[in-house]
Amino acid sequence: MSGLAKYISLKTVVSFFLDEIGKSSGDFDQAWVLAFRAMDKLGYAMAFEPKTVRLPVNGNKTVPFPSDCRSWSKIGILNDNGEVSTLKINNALTTFKDTNPNRLSQINGDVGDGLPLLANTTFFLNYFYNGMFMPLFGVGGGLIQYGECRVDDANNVIILSPDFRYDSIILEYISSPQMDGDYQIRDSLKEAVIAFIKWKMKLGTREEFFAEAVEARRTLPGKKFTLQTFNQVIRESHGMKLLA
Repeated sequence: MSGLAKYISLKTVVSFFLDEIGKSSGDFDQAWVLAFRAMDKLGYAMAFEPKTVRLPVNGNKTVPFPSDCRSWSKIGILNDNGEVSTLKINNALTTFKDTNPNRLSQINGDVGDGLPLLANTTFFLNYFYNGMFMPLFGVGGGLIQYGECRVDDANNVIILSPDFRYDSIILEYISSPQMDGDYQIRDSLKEAVIAFIKWKMKLGTREEFFAEAVEARRTLPGKKFTLQTFNQVIRESHGMKLLA
């Protein structure tokens, strides 16, 4: 029995299912496969917890995704406070030769762009510089980001700008569950998994599965109402500041 444990093995959940409907261990393999299908569906919707890794940057300014990556949620670098400072997503970065070790020499620019230098000059005053009027349409605002990237899903690689100056990045992603005998799930999900197996074996309904899934979702971290979060919102909204 799972008792009050936070996690429970998927094998135990399958055993609960077999006991509930009165089936023998001969049906275990079919229910075992269906249990992983259930976790795949529940995981994408709500249950998969992100995994965080530090990945080295290749010499061609690219970073391959880990082999177990299903989807990514955050790409950035660490700041002095231990926080992930996300990189700007720039889909104008080319995917040309992004798997080639000599990528940087293959993407040398054909035209120059002096706008970044002009935008950062210390001599700029009221759009007037060196006797010329310079309206800087399209120059970005005050958001500080320490690099740019683009995700090439086809080749499973993160593309960084050629001037990216850090030797590693932080990646938060959803990893694939490994189908082994020790696979653990949250105890609060077991009824949803059992309902999925029953649905696929024509012993239950789709509506019963989704009802159990909704109830399970309410118990997950970040989904529950807590007094600490409520009190923090109240305190932040009553700061000592001037009102607009």
